Amino acid sequence: MKRVALIAAILIVALAGAGWLATFSPAVDVWLYRQAAMRFASLPTPELARPNELSVLLCGTGSPLPDRSRAGPCTLVAAGNSYYVVDTGIDSARNLLLWHVPLDRIAGIFITHMHSDHIGELGELRLQTWVAGRKAPLKVYGPPGIERVVAGFNEAYALDSGYRTAHHGAAFLPPDAADLVAVPVPLGANPTAIALKDGGLTVTAIRVNHGPVKPAYGYRFDFAGRSVTISGDTEPDENLARAARGSDVLVHEALSPELVAILGEAIAAAGHPRSAKIMHDIPGYHTSPVAAARIANEAQAKLLVFTHLLPVLPDAIAERAFLRGVSEVRPDGVVLGHDGLLIRLPGHSAAIEQTTLE
Repeated sequence: MKRVALIAAILIVALAGAGWLATFSPAVDVWLYRQAAMRFASLPTPELARPNELSVLLCGTGSPLPDRSRAGPCTLVAAGNSYYVVDTGIDSARNLLLWHVPLDRIAGIFITHMHSDHIGELGELRLQTWVAGRKAPLKVYGPPGIERVVAGFNEAYALDSGYRTAHHGAAFLPPDAADLVAVPVPLGANPTAIALKDGGLTVTAIRVNHGPVKPAYGYRFDFAGRSVTISGDTEPDENLARAARGSDVLVHEALSPELVAILGEAIAAAGHPRSAKIMHDIPGYHTSPVAAARIANEAQAKLLVFTHLLPVLPDAIAERAFLRGVSEVRPDGVVLGHDGLLIRLPGHSAAIEQTTLE
């Protein structure tokens, strides 16, 4: 017992001494910061997909409503070593940086529609992929009108790009690689069209109903015998159900009309009629969790993942209320998405693997 007491006393003195040093010694402060910096810098780069694998990473599962735990709408699809981002909501680029995702592998961006919460971080992704080593302009696919959006972001970031090249040098940040390049994908009267074919990857644009936003798209990715469909913003849509037929994963937006109505009532009672009107207006062009479950069943999707969650879900009780009724329609194969969720689909198999990036 005396030995234990002696060891405890020594530890207490040592800890007290360390605390004193950390409080009063600048050298210790710098040493501690150096250790933390080295740990952060040495974090491993995540392998999002193996060469013959299709993966989907939720880099933002939130909405225009401020949410501390969810970035704005963003989904990354990895087809082997090539990465594609669908929508660029606020803070989604920051998530990718925090997870050490190699942004130089991003080969293209797909925009579902031109609502602000889906394009808000397009300029930041332009910058960060360039800084990460992108050597050519980055293609941005989307509905007609994407040309205006891309031109606007290029112009908004033009001075910034010039400053950075002047500071770091053209060899490091080549000015001819800085820009985004718009690739409009017209559908005409057709419900779908091929947006991209690259090696074994096919990306199909799908018309969805998000009026008065027209056109609005979802996207289907097919690679190595696996498939992921992303709904974009839409009310329940038969085009989407048909185009998503047989998908391994359907990433679908979801809004709870009941919870949004409650939030709208609370906002109105607090004396904010303009915000209350927005809560009243938005359910009509989104999809409820139960309706999304029906779409997933019709599409025979193996896994349904909810994203673009409305309203904010602060705890497990709210999440349970949000999902009420879904299990009666779709008893299994449902996931409430969260930022960092990574779903891996090994090529030419039926396996679906889920992990989370921290």
